[in-house]
Amino acid sequence: MRNKGIMGIIAIMIVLLSMLGAAYAAWTDTVRIEVEAKMGEFIVGILDKSVSCTETTNGVPEEQFKYPKPWVANCSCTLSDFETSVHHTPPQTVAKRLDIKLVNAYPQWDVHIRFKLKNAGTIPAKLVEANMTGRDLKDDEDLTININWYFDTGLGAWVGEGEVIDPTVGTAIINLHIEVFVPEDYQLEPCTEYPVYLSLDFKQEAEECHTYLITLQILAVQWNKAEEYMP
Repeated sequence: MRNKGIMGIIAIMIVLLSMLGAAYAAWTDTVRIEVEAKMGEFIVGILDKSVSCTETTNGVPEEQFKYPKPWVANCSCTLSDFETSVHHTPPQTVAKRLDIKLVNAYPQWDVHIRFKLKNAGTIPAKLVEANMTGRDLKDDEDLTININWYFDTGLGAWVGEGEVIDPTVGTAIINLHIEVFVPEDYQLEPCTEYPVYLSLDFKQEAEECHTYLITLQILAVQWNKAEEYMP
């Protein structure tokens, strides 16, 4: 009889311990939820490695002259102020600034530069400014650049016609022609490239043995913020 009582107590203790274990498990159980959130990315500029520069005299490449002329002038293009997108494979890098260095420029020398604007992000953008400045590095003075813009519907591009004025000479030394193949409303779609063509034609008034620096800086904003930057 005594053994039966002991066995009953042991059974009750086993039941109590199992209940306590279940209660303990209920209090210590955890649920882990892992969430990865990615935000939109806004990166717009001049596509890295898309810039090319060719040189001619009166529109004719130097090597095509009957007696090829020596290379006395030189054009070099440098990009800076870079950003790289993380949403592309491989990654896409764009720059906000292009420096065009023109060494030993002479009258009737032409420089033709091509590059691509790219919206390397995931958010539609609007191009609101393409600011161009110039400097005569030999005389250490700023040049004046005037450009008139219009949209050419047949070409499907914004066209800029202008000139670079040297205050020392007192007149234009370079004729400018720019074609920017973006829509009339300036909108740049994500993951899309837009060609740009820039021509610099040195006039008779240009001084020889000078080095000129032309700088182009690009500003784009989120598509629904353009009115804050444009009239």
